[in-house]
Amino acid sequence: MSNNAEAASTPRVRTDKEYEYWRWRILLGTMIGYIFFYFVRKSITMAMPGLEVIGVSKTTLGLFLTIHGVLYGVARFVNGVWSDRVNPRYFMSIGLFLAAMTNVFCGFSSDLASALFPKSNQATVIAWIIGSFWIINGWVQGMGFPPCAKSLMHWFAPHEHGIKFATWNISHSFGAGLVFLLNSFVVLLGWKFCFLVPAALSLLGAAFLYWALRDSPEKEGFEPVETYYERTRGVKKSSSEAGCVNTEKEIAEPVKESGWWNDLCKNVFSNWAVWVLCFANFFVYIVRFSILDWAPTFLSQSKGLDLQSAGWATACYEVFGAFGIILSGIMMDKVFNGRGAKACFVYMLGCGIASFAFWQLDSESLVLNILLLSMIGFFIYGPQCLIGCVASTIATKKSGAASSGLTGLFGYLATIVTGFGVGFIVDGATAPHKAERDQAVASVIAEEVPGVTVDGLLNKKSEFKSVVSSAESFADAERRVKNFQGEKTSDKFSELEEKRDVKATELAAAVKELIGKSVDLGVLESVSDTAVQGRAKISKAGWPRIFGMLVVSSAAALILFALIFNAASPEVIAEEKRRKEEAAKN
Repeated sequence: MSNNAEAASTPRVRTDKEYEYWRWRILLGTMIGYIFFYFVRKSITMAMPGLEVIGVSKTTLGLFLTIHGVLYGVARFVNGVWSDRVNPRYFMSIGLFLAAMTNVFCGFSSDLASALFPKSNQATVIAWIIGSFWIINGWVQGMGFPPCAKSLMHWFAPHEHGIKFATWNISHSFGAGLVFLLNSFVVLLGWKFCFLVPAALSLLGAAFLYWALRDSPEKEGFEPVETYYERTRGVKKSSSEAGCVNTEKEIAEPVKESGWWNDLCKNVFSNWAVWVLCFANFFVYIVRFSILDWAPTFLSQSKGLDLQSAGWATACYEVFGAFGIILSGIMMDKVFNGRGAKACFVYMLGCGIASFAFWQLDSESLVLNILLLSMIGFFIYGPQCLIGCVASTIATKKSGAASSGLTGLFGYLATIVTGFGVGFIVDGATAPHKAERDQAVASVIAEEVPGVTVDGLLNKKSEFKSVVSSAESFADAERRVKNFQGEKTSDKFSELEEKRDVKATELAAAVKELIGKSVDLGVLESVSDTAVQGRAKISKAGWPRIFGMLVVSSAAALILFALIFNAASPEVIAEEKRRKEEAAKN
Protein backbone atom coordinates (compact mmCIF):
# COMPACT_ATOMS: atom_id res chain seq x y z
CA MET A 1 0.00 0.00 0.00
CA SER A 2 2.75 2.39 0.95
CA ASN A 3 4.58 1.58 -2.27
CA ASN A 4 1.49 2.51 -4.27
CA ALA A 5 1.12 5.78 -2.38
CA GLU A 6 4.76 6.58 -2.90
CA ALA A 7 4.46 5.81 -6.61
CA ALA A 8 1.39 8.01 -6.90
CA SER A 9 3.21 10.93 -5.30
CA THR A 10 6.27 10.62 -7.56
CA PRO A 11 6.40 13.49 -10.11
CA ARG A 12 5.89 12.43 -13.72
CA VAL A 13 9.07 12.73 -15.77
CA ARG A 14 8.97 13.57 -19.48
CA THR A 15 12.17 13.30 -21.51
CA ASP A 16 13.51 15.73 -24.07
CA LYS A 17 13.24 12.93 -26.62
CA GLU A 18 9.51 12.74 -25.94
CA TYR A 19 9.24 16.52 -26.28
CA GLU A 20 10.92 16.45 -29.69
CA TYR A 21 8.70 13.56 -30.77
CA TRP A 22 5.55 15.51 -29.90
CA ARG A 23 6.84 18.71 -31.49
CA TRP A 24 7.37 16.91 -34.80
CA ARG A 25 4.09 15.04 -34.44
CA ILE A 26 2.18 18.27 -33.91
CA LEU A 27 3.94 19.95 -36.87
CA LEU A 28 3.39 17.07 -39.29
CA GLY A 29 -0.11 16.37 -37.96
CA THR A 30 -1.30 19.93 -38.53
CA MET A 31 0.37 20.00 -41.96
CA ILE A 32 -1.30 16.79 -43.15
CA GLY A 33 -4.61 17.84 -41.66
CA TYR A 34 -4.53 21.21 -43.41
CA ILE A 35 -3.74 19.52 -46.72
CA PHE A 36 -7.06 17.72 -46.36
CA PHE A 37 -8.80 21.03 -45.63
CA TYR A 38 -7.58 22.19 -49.04
CA PHE A 39 -8.93 19.03 -50.64
CA VAL A 40 -12.45 20.12 -49.70
CA ARG A 41 -11.89 23.86 -50.19
CA LYS A 42 -10.46 24.04 -53.72
CA SER A 43 -12.45 21.11 -55.07
CA ILE A 44 -14.86 23.55 -56.72
CA THR A 45 -12.15 25.14 -58.88
CA MET A 46 -11.75 22.25 -61.30
CA ALA A 47 -15.51 21.68 -61.25
CA MET A 48 -16.28 25.25 -62.40
CA PRO A 49 -15.74 24.73 -66.18
CA GLY A 50 -18.13 21.76 -65.99
CA LEU A 51 -20.67 23.83 -64.09
CA GLU A 52 -20.43 26.50 -66.80
CA VAL A 53 -21.26 23.88 -69.41
CA ILE A 54 -24.56 23.04 -67.67
CA GLY A 55 -25.47 26.74 -67.57
CA VAL A 56 -24.00 28.26 -64.39
CA SER A 57 -22.49 31.68 -65.28
CA LYS A 58 -19.11 33.09 -64.28
CA THR A 59 -20.84 35.78 -62.25
CA THR A 60 -22.75 33.16 -60.26
CA LEU A 61 -19.60 31.09 -59.75
CA GLY A 62 -17.74 34.21 -58.69
CA LEU A 63 -20.51 35.01 -56.22
CA PHE A 64 -20.07 31.55 -54.66
CA LEU A 65 -16.35 32.20 -54.25
CA THR A 66 -16.90 35.66 -52.78
CA ILE A 67 -19.47 34.63 -50.16
CA HIS A 68 -17.40 31.57 -49.29
CA GLY A 69 -14.21 33.60 -48.96
CA VAL A 70 -15.68 36.45 -46.91
CA LEU A 71 -17.42 34.04 -44.55
CA TYR A 72 -14.23 32.02 -44.25
CA GLY A 73 -12.30 35.17 -43.37
CA VAL A 74 -14.82 36.09 -40.65
CA ALA A 75 -14.72 32.50 -39.39
CA ARG A 76 -10.93 32.56 -39.21
CA PHE A 77 -11.02 35.57 -36.91
CA VAL A 78 -13.95 34.39 -34.75
CA ASN A 79 -12.56 30.87 -34.55
CA GLY A 80 -9.11 32.32 -33.87
CA VAL A 81 -10.40 34.02 -30.72
CA TRP A 82 -12.15 30.81 -29.73
CA SER A 83 -9.25 28.56 -30.75
CA ASP A 84 -6.88 30.31 -28.33
CA ARG A 85 -8.96 28.66 -25.58
CA VAL A 86 -9.99 25.29 -27.13
CA ASN A 87 -8.15 21.99 -27.65
CA PRO A 88 -6.96 21.88 -31.31
CA ARG A 89 -7.47 18.11 -31.40
CA TYR A 90 -11.25 18.38 -31.27
CA PHE A 91 -11.62 21.75 -32.97
CA MET A 92 -9.70 20.89 -36.13
CA SER A 93 -10.94 17.31 -36.62
CA ILE A 94 -14.61 18.35 -36.30
CA GLY A 95 -14.06 21.21 -38.75
CA LEU A 96 -12.56 18.88 -41.38
CA PHE A 97 -15.38 16.38 -40.98
CA LEU A 98 -18.01 19.07 -41.54
CA ALA A 99 -16.13 20.52 -44.55
CA ALA A 100 -15.99 17.07 -46.15
CA MET A 101 -19.74 16.60 -45.68
CA THR A 102 -20.51 19.89 -47.45
CA ASN A 103 -18.56 18.58 -50.45
CA VAL A 104 -20.58 15.38 -50.40
CA PHE A 105 -23.79 17.38 -50.76
CA CYS A 106 -22.25 19.52 -53.53
CA GLY A 107 -21.26 16.37 -55.40
CA PHE A 108 -24.80 15.01 -55.25
CA SER A 109 -26.38 18.41 -56.07
CA SER A 110 -27.54 17.35 -59.54
CA ASP A 111 -29.19 14.24 -58.09
CA LEU A 112 -30.82 16.30 -55.35
CA ALA A 113 -32.02 18.86 -57.92
CA SER A 114 -33.64 16.24 -60.17
CA ALA A 115 -35.21 14.43 -57.21
CA LEU A 116 -36.54 17.46 -55.31
CA PHE A 117 -37.25 19.95 -58.12
CA PRO A 118 -37.72 17.94 -61.34
CA LYS A 119 -39.81 20.63 -63.07
CA SER A 120 -37.51 23.57 -62.30
CA ASN A 121 -34.52 24.86 -64.27
CA GLN A 122 -31.89 22.34 -63.24
CA ALA A 123 -28.90 24.68 -63.67
CA THR A 124 -30.50 27.21 -61.33
CA VAL A 125 -31.38 24.60 -58.71
CA ILE A 126 -27.91 23.05 -58.84
CA ALA A 127 -26.40 26.52 -58.43
CA TRP A 128 -28.54 27.18 -55.34
CA ILE A 129 -27.71 23.81 -53.76
CA ILE A 130 -23.96 24.15 -54.33
CA GLY A 131 -24.04 27.80 -53.29
CA SER A 132 -25.82 27.00 -50.02
CA PHE A 133 -23.47 24.22 -49.00
CA TRP A 134 -20.45 26.22 -50.18
CA ILE A 135 -21.45 28.99 -47.78
CA ILE A 136 -21.48 26.44 -44.94
CA ASN A 137 -18.13 25.17 -46.18
CA GLY A 138 -16.74 28.70 -45.86
CA TRP A 139 -17.53 28.81 -42.16
CA VAL A 140 -16.27 25.34 -41.19
CA GLN A 141 -13.11 25.91 -43.24
CA GLY A 142 -12.38 28.64 -40.68
CA MET A 143 -11.87 25.87 -38.12
CA GLY A 144 -8.68 24.76 -39.91
CA PHE A 145 -6.01 27.44 -39.62
CA PRO A 146 -6.56 28.86 -36.07
CA PRO A 147 -5.82 25.58 -34.23
CA CYS A 148 -2.72 25.17 -36.41
CA ALA A 149 -1.50 28.68 -35.50
CA LYS A 150 -2.16 28.00 -31.83
CA SER A 151 -0.29 24.68 -31.96
CA LEU A 152 2.75 26.21 -33.66
CA MET A 153 2.85 29.11 -31.20
CA HIS A 154 2.71 26.80 -28.18
CA TRP A 155 5.01 23.99 -29.36
CA PHE A 156 7.76 26.13 -30.98
CA ALA A 157 9.77 29.06 -29.59
CA PRO A 158 9.86 32.54 -31.22
CA HIS A 159 13.29 31.97 -32.78
CA GLU A 160 11.87 28.95 -34.61
CA HIS A 161 8.67 30.56 -35.88
CA GLY A 162 9.92 31.68 -39.29
CA ILE A 163 11.18 28.26 -40.39
CA LYS A 164 8.47 26.27 -38.61
CA PHE A 165 5.62 28.42 -39.93
CA ALA A 166 7.19 28.25 -43.39
CA THR A 167 7.53 24.48 -43.14
CA TRP A 168 3.93 24.21 -42.01
CA ASN A 169 2.75 26.52 -44.80
CA ILE A 170 3.90 23.99 -47.37
CA SER A 171 0.56 22.38 -46.59
CA HIS A 172 -1.14 25.22 -48.51
CA SER A 173 0.81 24.47 -51.66
CA PHE A 174 0.73 20.71 -51.30
CA GLY A 175 -2.98 20.75 -50.50
CA ALA A 176 -3.97 22.91 -53.46
CA GLY A 177 -1.41 21.26 -55.76
CA LEU A 178 -2.51 17.73 -54.88
CA VAL A 179 -6.21 18.49 -55.27
CA PHE A 180 -5.53 20.05 -58.69
CA LEU A 181 -3.51 16.99 -59.74
CA LEU A 182 -6.15 14.65 -58.35
CA ASN A 183 -9.03 16.49 -59.97
CA SER A 184 -7.24 16.89 -63.31
CA PHE A 185 -7.87 13.14 -63.65
CA VAL A 186 -11.11 12.94 -61.68
CA VAL A 187 -12.73 15.66 -63.81
CA LEU A 188 -12.69 13.22 -66.74
CA LEU A 189 -15.37 11.28 -64.85
CA GLY A 190 -17.53 14.38 -64.44
CA TRP A 191 -17.55 17.58 -62.37
CA LYS A 192 -19.42 16.00 -59.45
CA PHE A 193 -16.49 13.67 -58.71
CA CYS A 194 -14.29 16.74 -58.14
CA PHE A 195 -16.31 17.13 -54.93
CA LEU A 196 -16.91 13.49 -53.96
CA VAL A 197 -13.41 12.00 -54.24
CA PRO A 198 -11.65 14.72 -52.16
CA ALA A 199 -14.49 14.49 -49.61
CA ALA A 200 -13.97 10.76 -49.13
CA LEU A 201 -10.23 11.25 -48.54
CA SER A 202 -10.86 14.13 -46.12
CA LEU A 203 -13.14 12.03 -43.93
CA LEU A 204 -10.13 9.77 -43.34
CA GLY A 205 -8.09 12.92 -42.67
CA ALA A 206 -10.50 13.95 -39.89
CA ALA A 207 -9.90 10.63 -38.12
CA PHE A 208 -6.15 11.13 -38.51
CA LEU A 209 -6.33 14.59 -36.90
CA TYR A 210 -8.18 13.23 -33.88
CA TRP A 211 -5.36 10.73 -33.40
CA ALA A 212 -2.41 13.04 -34.11
CA LEU A 213 -3.07 16.30 -32.25
CA ARG A 214 -2.86 17.34 -28.60
CA ASP A 215 -3.22 20.61 -26.65
CA SER A 216 -0.32 22.71 -25.28
CA PRO A 217 2.97 21.24 -23.97
CA GLU A 218 2.07 22.21 -20.39
CA LYS A 219 -1.13 20.18 -20.55
CA GLU A 220 0.85 17.21 -21.81
CA GLY A 221 3.25 17.39 -18.89
CA PHE A 222 6.08 19.34 -20.55
CA GLU A 223 7.70 22.64 -19.62
CA PRO A 224 6.85 25.79 -21.64
CA VAL A 225 8.52 25.72 -25.03
CA GLU A 226 10.51 28.93 -24.39
CA THR A 227 12.10 27.30 -21.34
CA TYR A 228 12.76 24.11 -23.27
CA TYR A 229 14.27 25.96 -26.23
CA GLU A 230 16.57 28.06 -24.06
CA ARG A 231 17.67 25.01 -22.07
CA THR A 232 18.35 22.80 -25.09
CA ARG A 233 19.42 25.36 -27.73
CA GLY A 234 20.30 28.57 -25.96
CA VAL A 235 22.44 27.66 -22.94
CA LYS A 236 24.61 24.70 -22.14
CA LYS A 237 22.82 22.02 -20.15
CA SER A 238 24.21 20.67 -16.91
CA SER A 239 24.45 16.93 -16.47
CA SER A 240 21.49 16.94 -14.09
CA GLU A 241 19.31 18.73 -16.66
CA ALA A 242 20.23 16.59 -19.65
CA GLY A 243 17.58 14.26 -20.94
CA CYS A 244 14.57 14.80 -18.68
CA VAL A 245 12.11 17.29 -17.26
CA ASN A 246 10.45 17.09 -13.86
CA THR A 247 7.08 18.55 -14.70
CA GLU A 248 6.03 19.28 -11.10
CA LYS A 249 9.22 21.09 -10.11
CA GLU A 250 10.50 22.73 -13.27
CA ILE A 251 7.42 23.99 -15.08
CA ALA A 252 7.03 27.70 -14.52
CA GLU A 253 4.10 29.06 -12.56
CA PRO A 254 1.29 30.09 -14.89
CA VAL A 255 1.03 33.78 -15.62
CA LYS A 256 -2.02 35.45 -14.14
CA GLU A 257 -4.71 35.84 -16.78
CA SER A 258 -5.56 39.42 -17.69
CA GLY A 259 -8.76 38.52 -19.57
CA TRP A 260 -9.19 37.54 -23.21
CA TRP A 261 -10.75 40.87 -24.23
CA ASN A 262 -7.95 42.89 -22.64
CA ASP A 263 -5.37 40.69 -24.38
CA LEU A 264 -7.19 41.11 -27.69
CA CYS A 265 -7.34 44.91 -27.41
CA LYS A 266 -3.75 45.26 -26.25
CA ASN A 267 -2.04 42.78 -28.55
CA VAL A 268 -4.21 42.97 -31.68
CA PHE A 269 -6.60 45.90 -32.02
CA SER A 270 -4.14 48.51 -30.69
CA ASN A 271 -1.18 47.18 -32.68
CA TRP A 272 -0.72 49.29 -35.82
CA ALA A 273 1.69 46.80 -37.39
CA VAL A 274 -1.03 44.12 -37.27
CA TRP A 275 -3.37 46.44 -39.20
CA VAL A 276 -0.73 47.12 -41.85
CA LEU A 277 -0.30 43.36 -42.21
CA CYS A 278 -4.07 43.02 -42.60
CA PHE A 279 -4.20 45.41 -45.56
CA ALA A 280 -1.06 43.89 -47.08
CA ASN A 281 -2.69 40.47 -46.83
CA PHE A 282 -5.71 41.80 -48.72
CA PHE A 283 -3.54 42.59 -51.76
CA VAL A 284 -1.46 39.41 -51.43
CA TYR A 285 -4.64 37.34 -51.54
CA ILE A 286 -5.92 39.17 -54.60
CA VAL A 287 -2.91 37.79 -56.45
CA ARG A 288 -3.06 34.39 -54.82
CA PHE A 289 -6.77 33.71 -55.27
CA SER A 290 -7.11 35.27 -58.72
CA ILE A 291 -4.80 32.51 -59.91
CA LEU A 292 -5.84 29.76 -57.53
CA ASP A 293 -9.57 30.08 -58.23
CA TRP A 294 -9.56 31.05 -61.90
CA ALA A 295 -6.37 29.60 -63.42
CA PRO A 296 -7.99 26.50 -64.98
CA THR A 297 -10.64 28.78 -66.50
CA PHE A 298 -8.43 31.60 -67.82
CA LEU A 299 -5.69 29.26 -69.02
CA SER A 300 -8.20 27.31 -71.08
CA GLN A 301 -10.11 30.37 -72.34
CA SER A 302 -7.37 33.00 -72.70
CA LYS A 303 -4.20 30.99 -73.21
CA GLY A 304 -5.65 28.14 -75.27
CA LEU A 305 -4.69 25.24 -72.96
CA ASP A 306 -6.89 22.20 -72.53
CA LEU A 307 -8.44 21.73 -69.09
CA GLN A 308 -6.10 18.92 -68.03
CA SER A 309 -3.00 20.94 -68.97
CA ALA A 310 -4.46 23.92 -67.10
CA GLY A 311 -4.80 21.72 -64.02
CA TRP A 312 -1.16 20.71 -64.28
CA ALA A 313 -0.09 24.33 -64.72
CA THR A 314 -2.01 25.36 -61.60
CA ALA A 315 -0.46 22.46 -59.69
CA CYS A 316 3.02 23.72 -60.68
CA TYR A 317 2.03 27.15 -59.34
CA GLU A 318 1.42 25.47 -55.98
CA VAL A 319 4.53 23.26 -56.04
CA PHE A 320 6.86 26.20 -56.70
CA GLY A 321 4.96 28.09 -54.02
CA ALA A 322 6.16 25.44 -51.56
CA PHE A 323 9.80 26.20 -52.43
CA GLY A 324 9.11 29.90 -51.99
CA ILE A 325 7.61 29.24 -48.57
CA ILE A 326 10.64 27.34 -47.31
CA LEU A 327 13.08 30.00 -48.49
CA SER A 328 10.96 32.78 -46.96
CA GLY A 329 11.14 31.16 -43.52
CA ILE A 330 14.91 30.78 -43.77
CA MET A 331 15.21 34.42 -44.86
CA MET A 332 13.09 35.59 -41.92
CA ASP A 333 15.00 33.63 -39.25
CA LYS A 334 18.53 33.47 -40.62
CA VAL A 335 18.93 36.53 -42.86
CA PHE A 336 16.60 39.16 -41.36
CA ASN A 337 16.72 38.00 -37.70
CA GLY A 338 12.97 37.47 -37.22
CA ARG A 339 11.85 40.41 -39.34
CA GLY A 340 9.46 38.75 -41.75
CA ALA A 341 8.27 42.02 -43.33
CA LYS A 342 11.70 42.41 -44.93
CA ALA A 343 11.42 39.00 -46.58
CA CYS A 344 7.86 39.86 -47.69
CA PHE A 345 9.11 43.06 -49.33
CA VAL A 346 11.70 41.15 -51.38
CA TYR A 347 9.15 38.55 -52.41
CA MET A 348 6.50 41.04 -53.54
CA LEU A 349 9.07 42.78 -55.72
CA GLY A 350 9.67 39.48 -57.51
CA CYS A 351 5.93 38.77 -57.70
CA GLY A 352 5.27 42.13 -59.35
CA ILE A 353 7.90 41.46 -62.03
CA ALA A 354 6.57 37.93 -62.74
CA SER A 355 2.96 39.18 -62.86
CA PHE A 356 3.91 41.92 -65.31
CA ALA A 357 5.58 39.37 -67.60
CA PHE A 358 2.51 37.09 -67.46
CA TRP A 359 0.29 40.06 -68.34
CA GLN A 360 2.35 41.30 -71.27
CA LEU A 361 3.52 38.02 -72.83
CA ASP A 362 0.48 36.81 -74.75
CA SER A 363 1.45 33.23 -75.52
CA GLU A 364 -0.31 29.87 -75.75
CA SER A 365 2.92 28.02 -74.94
CA LEU A 366 2.30 25.49 -72.15
CA VAL A 367 5.94 25.69 -71.03
CA LEU A 368 6.02 29.49 -70.86
CA ASN A 369 2.71 29.74 -69.01
CA ILE A 370 3.77 27.09 -66.49
CA LEU A 371 7.09 28.91 -65.98
CA LEU A 372 5.45 32.30 -65.36
CA LEU A 373 2.74 30.86 -63.09
CA SER A 374 5.41 28.97 -61.16
CA MET A 375 7.38 32.19 -60.65
CA ILE A 376 4.28 33.99 -59.37
CA GLY A 377 3.53 31.05 -57.07
CA PHE A 378 7.09 31.05 -55.74
CA PHE A 379 6.97 34.74 -54.86
CA ILE A 380 3.36 35.08 -53.63
CA TYR A 381 3.44 32.18 -51.18
CA GLY A 382 6.34 33.60 -49.17
CA PRO A 383 4.32 36.62 -47.97
CA GLN A 384 1.18 34.49 -47.68
CA CYS A 385 3.07 32.30 -45.21
CA LEU A 386 4.92 34.98 -43.28
CA ILE A 387 2.06 37.44 -42.73
CA GLY A 388 0.30 35.08 -40.32
CA CYS A 389 3.60 34.23 -38.66
CA VAL A 390 4.61 37.88 -38.18
CA ALA A 391 1.14 38.79 -36.90
CA SER A 392 1.17 35.89 -34.42
CA THR A 393 4.62 36.65 -33.03
CA ILE A 394 3.94 40.37 -32.74
CA ALA A 395 0.72 39.69 -30.82
CA THR A 396 2.38 37.05 -28.52
CA LYS A 397 1.07 33.59 -27.64
CA LYS A 398 -1.94 34.98 -25.76
CA SER A 399 -3.47 36.36 -28.95
CA GLY A 400 -1.49 34.63 -31.68
CA ALA A 401 -4.38 32.75 -33.28
CA ALA A 402 -6.67 35.80 -33.05
CA SER A 403 -4.04 38.05 -34.66
CA SER A 404 -3.39 35.67 -37.54
CA GLY A 405 -7.15 35.22 -37.84
CA LEU A 406 -7.63 38.97 -38.27
CA THR A 407 -5.06 39.10 -41.07
CA GLY A 408 -6.79 36.07 -42.55
CA LEU A 409 -10.12 37.91 -42.45
CA PHE A 410 -8.65 40.71 -44.57
CA GLY A 411 -7.05 38.17 -46.88
CA TYR A 412 -10.37 36.50 -47.55
CA LEU A 413 -12.15 39.83 -47.95
CA ALA A 414 -10.09 39.89 -51.14
CA THR A 415 -12.48 37.28 -52.53
CA ILE A 416 -14.92 40.15 -53.04
CA VAL A 417 -12.49 41.14 -55.80
CA THR A 418 -11.24 37.71 -56.87
CA GLY A 419 -14.61 35.96 -56.78
CA PHE A 420 -17.65 38.01 -57.76
CA GLY A 421 -15.46 40.90 -58.93
CA VAL A 422 -13.45 38.85 -61.42
CA GLY A 423 -16.55 37.12 -62.74
CA PHE A 424 -18.40 40.42 -63.12
CA ILE A 425 -15.45 42.19 -64.77
CA VAL A 426 -14.83 39.41 -67.28
CA ASP A 427 -18.50 38.88 -68.09
CA GLY A 428 -19.04 42.63 -68.47
CA ALA A 429 -16.00 43.11 -70.68
CA THR A 430 -16.81 40.18 -72.92
CA ALA A 431 -20.60 40.61 -73.25
CA PRO A 432 -20.43 42.84 -76.40
CA HIS A 433 -17.92 40.48 -78.03
CA LYS A 434 -20.08 37.45 -77.20
CA ALA A 435 -23.05 39.14 -78.87
CA GLU A 436 -20.87 39.92 -81.91
CA ARG A 437 -19.63 36.32 -82.02
CA ASP A 438 -23.16 34.91 -81.78
CA GLN A 439 -24.33 37.22 -84.57
CA ALA A 440 -21.47 36.07 -86.81
CA VAL A 441 -22.10 32.35 -86.15
CA ALA A 442 -25.82 32.75 -86.78
CA SER A 443 -25.07 34.61 -90.02
CA VAL A 444 -22.87 31.76 -91.30
CA ILE A 445 -25.63 29.21 -90.67
CA ALA A 446 -28.35 31.45 -92.15
CA GLU A 447 -26.32 32.01 -95.33
CA GLU A 448 -25.76 28.29 -95.87
CA VAL A 449 -29.18 26.94 -94.87
CA PRO A 450 -32.29 28.14 -96.76
CA GLY A 451 -35.30 29.21 -94.70
CA VAL A 452 -33.27 29.98 -91.56
CA THR A 453 -33.00 33.51 -90.16
CA VAL A 454 -30.42 35.03 -87.82
CA ASP A 455 -33.02 36.23 -85.34
CA GLY A 456 -34.72 32.84 -85.34
CA LEU A 457 -31.44 31.12 -84.48
CA LEU A 458 -30.54 33.58 -81.73
CA ASN A 459 -33.97 33.20 -80.13
CA LYS A 460 -33.27 29.51 -79.48
CA LYS A 461 -30.82 30.40 -76.72
CA SER A 462 -29.99 27.01 -75.20
CA GLU A 463 -29.70 25.21 -78.55
CA PHE A 464 -27.62 28.01 -80.03
CA LYS A 465 -25.32 28.03 -76.98
CA SER A 466 -24.76 24.30 -77.47
CA VAL A 467 -23.79 24.90 -81.11
CA VAL A 468 -21.24 27.57 -80.17
CA SER A 469 -19.73 25.38 -77.43
CA SER A 470 -19.51 22.36 -79.75
CA ALA A 471 -18.03 24.50 -82.53
CA GLU A 472 -15.26 25.74 -80.26
CA SER A 473 -14.49 22.19 -79.07
CA PHE A 474 -14.34 20.93 -82.67
CA ALA A 475 -12.02 23.78 -83.68
CA ASP A 476 -9.71 23.06 -80.74
CA ALA A 477 -9.58 19.37 -81.65
CA GLU A 478 -8.89 20.24 -85.31
CA ARG A 479 -6.08 22.60 -84.25
CA ARG A 480 -4.41 19.87 -82.17
CA VAL A 481 -4.47 17.53 -85.16
CA LYS A 482 -2.92 20.16 -87.45
CA ASN A 483 -0.27 21.14 -84.89
CA PHE A 484 0.80 17.56 -84.13
CA GLN A 485 4.57 17.28 -84.56
CA GLY A 486 5.01 13.52 -84.30
CA GLU A 487 4.62 10.68 -86.79
CA LYS A 488 1.30 10.84 -88.63
CA THR A 489 0.93 7.07 -88.24
CA SER A 490 1.49 7.07 -84.47
CA ASP A 491 -1.11 6.05 -81.91
CA LYS A 492 -1.13 9.60 -80.53
CA PHE A 493 -2.05 11.06 -83.91
CA SER A 494 -4.80 8.46 -84.34
CA GLU A 495 -6.13 9.37 -80.90
CA LEU A 496 -6.23 13.07 -81.82
CA GLU A 497 -8.02 12.32 -85.09
CA GLU A 498 -10.54 10.17 -83.24
CA LYS A 499 -11.25 12.98 -80.76
CA ARG A 500 -11.61 15.43 -83.66
CA ASP A 501 -14.17 13.14 -85.32
CA VAL A 502 -16.11 12.82 -82.08
CA LYS A 503 -16.25 16.61 -81.71
CA ALA A 504 -17.37 16.93 -85.34
CA THR A 505 -20.21 14.48 -84.64
CA GLU A 506 -21.23 16.43 -81.57
CA LEU A 507 -21.24 19.69 -83.55
CA ALA A 508 -23.33 18.13 -86.33
CA ALA A 509 -25.85 16.89 -83.75
CA ALA A 510 -26.02 20.33 -82.09
CA VAL A 511 -26.62 22.09 -85.44
CA LYS A 512 -29.31 19.57 -86.37
CA GLU A 513 -30.99 20.16 -82.99
CA LEU A 514 -30.93 23.92 -83.71
CA ILE A 515 -32.20 24.00 -87.30
CA GLY A 516 -33.94 20.61 -87.63
CA LYS A 517 -31.79 19.33 -90.50
CA SER A 518 -28.26 18.07 -91.21
CA VAL A 519 -25.55 20.14 -92.89
CA ASP A 520 -22.35 19.15 -94.67
CA LEU A 521 -18.84 19.26 -93.21
CA GLY A 522 -17.98 22.53 -94.94
CA VAL A 523 -20.73 24.36 -93.06
CA LEU A 524 -19.57 22.83 -89.77
CA GLU A 525 -16.01 24.00 -90.43
CA SER A 526 -17.20 27.52 -91.26
CA VAL A 527 -19.26 27.62 -88.08
CA SER A 528 -16.33 26.42 -85.94
CA ASP A 529 -13.87 28.87 -87.55
CA THR A 530 -16.25 31.77 -86.90
CA ALA A 531 -16.87 30.69 -83.30
CA VAL A 532 -13.14 30.43 -82.56
CA GLN A 533 -12.41 33.83 -84.13
CA GLY A 534 -15.05 35.31 -81.89
CA ARG A 535 -13.64 33.53 -78.86
CA ALA A 536 -10.22 35.04 -79.50
CA LYS A 537 -11.71 38.54 -79.32
CA ILE A 538 -13.65 37.61 -76.17
CA SER A 539 -10.56 36.39 -74.32
CA LYS A 540 -8.57 39.46 -75.32
CA ALA A 541 -11.27 41.72 -73.90
CA GLY A 542 -11.67 40.10 -70.48
CA TRP A 543 -8.81 38.27 -68.83
CA PRO A 544 -5.97 40.75 -69.57
CA ARG A 545 -7.71 43.22 -67.26
CA ILE A 546 -7.43 40.67 -64.46
CA PHE A 547 -3.75 40.05 -65.25
CA GLY A 548 -3.09 43.79 -64.94
CA MET A 549 -4.86 43.73 -61.57
CA LEU A 550 -2.23 41.26 -60.31
CA VAL A 551 0.52 43.81 -61.01
CA VAL A 552 -1.29 46.65 -59.22
CA SER A 553 -1.99 44.45 -56.19
CA SER A 554 1.66 43.35 -55.99
CA ALA A 555 2.77 47.00 -55.98
CA ALA A 556 0.29 47.91 -53.22
CA ALA A 557 1.47 45.06 -50.99
CA LEU A 558 5.10 46.05 -51.64
CA ILE A 559 4.45 49.58 -50.32
CA LEU A 560 2.68 48.31 -47.19
CA PHE A 561 5.51 45.93 -46.29
CA ALA A 562 7.92 48.85 -46.59
CA LEU A 563 5.96 50.64 -43.83
CA ILE A 564 6.71 47.87 -41.29
CA PHE A 565 10.13 46.92 -42.59
CA ASN A 566 11.61 46.44 -39.11
CA ALA A 567 8.63 44.88 -37.29
CA ALA A 568 9.56 41.93 -35.02
CA SER A 569 8.26 39.99 -32.02
CA PRO A 570 8.73 41.39 -28.47
CA GLU A 571 11.12 38.51 -27.69
CA VAL A 572 13.39 39.32 -30.65
CA ILE A 573 13.40 43.04 -29.81
CA ALA A 574 14.16 42.33 -26.13
CA GLU A 575 17.04 40.02 -27.04
CA GLU A 576 18.54 42.58 -29.42
CA LYS A 577 18.29 45.22 -26.70
CA ARG A 578 19.99 42.91 -24.20
CA ARG A 579 22.82 42.18 -26.64
CA LYS A 580 23.37 45.88 -27.29
CA GLU A 581 23.51 46.56 -23.56
CA GLU A 582 26.02 43.74 -23.05
CA ALA A 583 28.10 45.00 -25.96
CA ALA A 584 28.06 48.51 -24.51
CA LYS A 585 29.26 47.22 -21.11
CA ASN A 586 32.09 45.29 -22.72
